[in-house]
Amino acid sequence: MDESNKRQRTASSNNNELHINDLPDGVLKGISSYLAKPSKVLFSIARRPNGLWIFRNWSVLDFNDIEKSLAAKLSDDDIGEILKRIDAVNRLQILKLAGCVNITGSGLSSLSRAWAIQQIDLSLVGKHEVPLIEPEPKLSEDLVLPILDSIIIIRERSLKQLELPKKWRNTSSTELTQFFERYSNYLESHRHRCSKCDRTCTRSGGMEWIDLVEGDEWHATQSFTCSGCLNYFCSDGNCLDNDNQPYVRWCKKCERGYCRSCSAVNECVSCNGDFCVECSDMNEVKGLSERLFCDACYEEEACHICNRTKCSACVYRYECDLDGCDKAICDDCVESKGEGGRCDADSCGGTFCSTECRYLACGGTDATKACPICLMATASAFRSKLQESKKEIEELCQGMDDLYKKYMNVEGDGDN
Repeated sequence: MDESNKRQRTASSNNNELHINDLPDGVLKGISSYLAKPSKVLFSIARRPNGLWIFRNWSVLDFNDIEKSLAAKLSDDDIGEILKRIDAVNRLQILKLAGCVNITGSGLSSLSRAWAIQQIDLSLVGKHEVPLIEPEPKLSEDLVLPILDSIIIIRERSLKQLELPKKWRNTSSTELTQFFERYSNYLESHRHRCSKCDRTCTRSGGMEWIDLVEGDEWHATQSFTCSGCLNYFCSDGNCLDNDNQPYVRWCKKCERGYCRSCSAVNECVSCNGDFCVECSDMNEVKGLSERLFCDACYEEEACHICNRTKCSACVYRYECDLDGCDKAICDDCVESKGEGGRCDADSCGGTFCSTECRYLACGGTDATKACPICLMATASAFRSKLQESKKEIEELCQGMDDLYKKYMNVEGDGDN
């Protein structure tokens, strides 16, 4: 027992209070074994703030292993101390800062010239999570880019994959673009080989190591690399999977690329976007052929009345021509509800999701400009709705009248 520890225990004993420092070191060590790795180091720091490194065999540090509420409270000082205690510059291979949204990046200085690091995930979100963070993270390019430069400045470094915050990728500052050019040259200098065909992944299939095309949904992301296993896969014709797709497929939701061994991927038949099965429960539409829709496309394709999307070979659907209306209606509901559909008039030929939209789209406020077929259809539909409303009002009035009579009879019986 060291002297400082003895004094702490004595002080607590004099106050007749049990303190965590009263527990033997073996017990504390046993308690920490049940904690996630980041929590173990934090526990160690709280236990011995001035202690030496005590975790020397860690290759992975993933903050997705702890609660997001705790990760969000960590400061740059906390991150810096954790990296020092695990000897990150010499031993750490994978760093994922999921949830650490309140750091600026100064605490990452311990990674300067780190020679063993293979993957750095600064997206600040966990696996299969949407990268958009609100409010925007505080991570600073001015603080982080020099640290990353110190890692890639030497060709013999081990860095295989880098993920940056979506905020940075969207802004595309001059400094970040210049860094990506240096990082792309660093990756190309390694002449990484495809894990499937064993060919060099150098701008294969017309792709660059880093996509720097403005407006591209893959902008400022790394090509050829699986975010899970860190294996490389080129996009040549010889490296397609059984569905004639590249081995690394880009998920439109989490904005990461995974090989088929790390994550199964489904394709939306409407937007042609790929989605990890862990990211999106695709909506299956059965008919003469089975089709999969992502949530956004399914909502756009679904009939606004029955809320179903059907195979076009089975049931036709009509998209509304009225400006500002993005609804659709299926042929079944057109027939059963008498709503919407297509106008067969040569002067019109419009498609509508409802009677109201037909009226507003064909002629608008000036009924004289409406085509005869739309005018007759809307007049007939409005008349039917008026009759239905009149019937409902009559039934409601009758019900109120019956209720009033029943109430009066009860009151009369009470008087007797």
